[in-house]
Amino acid sequence: MLEKTDRIDVLIHQLTRLEEDLDKLDGEGREQTRAEVAAVRGQIVDVLITALREGDVFARRGAAYGLSKLPEARAVDVLIYALEDLDDSVRSWAAEALGTIGDERALAPLVRALKEENPYVAYSITHAIMKFPKDKVARAVMTALDSPDRNVRRRAAKLLGELKHKKAVPRLAALLGDADPQVRYEAVEALRKVGDIRALECLIAALADESTDVRYGAIQALRALGDRRAVEPLVRVCMENEDLRFYALQALKELCGEDAVRPVLEALEHLRSVVHAVAMRVLNERDQGVQRASG
Repeated sequence: MLEKTDRIDVLIHQLTRLEEDLDKLDGEGREQTRAEVAAVRGQIVDVLITALREGDVFARRGAAYGLSKLPEARAVDVLIYALEDLDDSVRSWAAEALGTIGDERALAPLVRALKEENPYVAYSITHAIMKFPKDKVARAVMTALDSPDRNVRRRAAKLLGELKHKKAVPRLAALLGDADPQVRYEAVEALRKVGDIRALECLIAALADESTDVRYGAIQALRALGDRRAVEPLVRVCMENEDLRFYALQALKELCGEDAVRPVLEALEHLRSVVHAVAMRVLNERDQGVQRASG
């Protein structure tokens, strides 16, 4: 397979050099040469399209790779079909080719392909989607938030965060009630990146999520928003959640300043003292009970 890919690379390199050298030619023969080179390019693309449609796995890999280097709009249909190929490499190169071509017929199929299980292929798909016009991506991805597939929902949320798409805030907030914790985490992260104050209340509510990752994400999102209405909920996290205490304290420092967290630290120290005193009383009651029982 590497040998085939190397041969395709050499062929594409030679073709590219020919196309670049055309601009250096003078005289009447330049246009004829240009037409001949274009015809050769077309023949190569035809061969790659056929190989992607009909070839074995090694031919399909080489063809998808070649079409990613020689982007042609007439290859869009076969590349969309290749997004469903059984081979990971074929799907990955097909996605890259579609992103490079930029034909909007490919946008909806790429969004549907966010269901991809292989994370490396999924990266190629999301990277390809982000090459399209941002407003069109936002519209296509918004519809994907309703997908029954959790991978589609979480990757759609992530893309909306990358786009900083403020119109998506209500939809992302609704995702905080999703059954899948990874979807909820990506929704929290997206809301952090968007940075819209309308998300404040739902982010405060997310501090009580059953997932530690979601609670951590909510802390960071509230820290980024910088609204002091988050102070009391963050103090509550400091008092009740030892695992996330450090991050909540950091968020409070950013919201209110270094000195402002002193009351929290004092309250924590007092709480430790209370816990210790109560523990001693419990042990004392136990010892007295043992003595009464033995007496």
